[in-house]
Amino acid sequence: MARNRGRITVKISVYVPATSANLGPGFDCMGIALDLWNELHVEPADQTTIDIEGFGAEFLPRDESNLVLQSMRLVYDRYQLTLPPLHLRMVNRIPIAAGLGSSAAALVGGLLIANNLLDSPLSRAQILRFAVLEEGHPDNVAPAFLGGAVLAYLHEDGVTHVNLPLRDNFTFIAVTPDFPLLTEQARNVLSPTVTRQDAIFNIAHAGFLTAALTTGNTQLLRRALADRLHQEARKHLIPGFDRVTAAAKASGAVGTVLSGAGPTLLSIVDDPMRATPVAHAMTTAFAQEGIHATAQILAPAQIGAYTHMKMNVKK
Repeated sequence: MARNRGRITVKISVYVPATSANLGPGFDCMGIALDLWNELHVEPADQTTIDIEGFGAEFLPRDESNLVLQSMRLVYDRYQLTLPPLHLRMVNRIPIAAGLGSSAAALVGGLLIANNLLDSPLSRAQILRFAVLEEGHPDNVAPAFLGGAVLAYLHEDGVTHVNLPLRDNFTFIAVTPDFPLLTEQARNVLSPTVTRQDAIFNIAHAGFLTAALTTGNTQLLRRALADRLHQEARKHLIPGFDRVTAAAKASGAVGTVLSGAGPTLLSIVDDPMRATPVAHAMTTAFAQEGIHATAQILAPAQIGAYTHMKMNVKK
């Protein structure tokens, strides 16, 4: 046994990417990992303490309600074990409550840390299922864990998932306005039912999206990003949505979608030289609405969350 379950004797670092869920028509089942990473560092301590750097440093909890600790405790509770004291340092580069998978990153990171502390009793498939069950849908946790673009669905016997082989001609621009939008708030505006016509529309466009991402077909992608299940209802929660998406299109974006539940908007370009003009146009359009926004030009993260470990560390 490499680790004492009553006391931590290792230093573990976990790195988890940001994610953008839905990508238009892939509601609750499709997402992509982006090259923007949170870090979680755990080491031995006499009592549990938490340091937070970056996003959320002013308001995220530093007690037992911290989401990373809660995620770790899920694994320990499964084996009827008590989480030992530790020092957790969080380096948050993913904005909080912004539609870029900050909660999924905390959940996946916590599960991976706990699994490593217990000598990896859970398989990767079990960790993924654990994460999806806790999150409620796979569109963020699956790409955070697996990397790349992922299509996933939770069945009774596990998570069925496919990593889509992305072509390298697409660059992503994530533009985050300076206001939070909780997923629960964004879900409350959705209709509990959809028409058959709208269901068929989204099924078709999710298929088009899969084909466009894997073939690099820009013209198909331009059409494939359309959605009828969630974006129309949610866009009213984001002041200037139409102005910003129009500015992105005029500056060369193939298309723009809500990133997850928002408020981040995700634009896609097929030429990296267009990324900066699109980012500038979008932040300018938000500014015209009186809203400051931050743009990040991001490549897909081809790998998911990963772990580094240093053995036999003593307090």
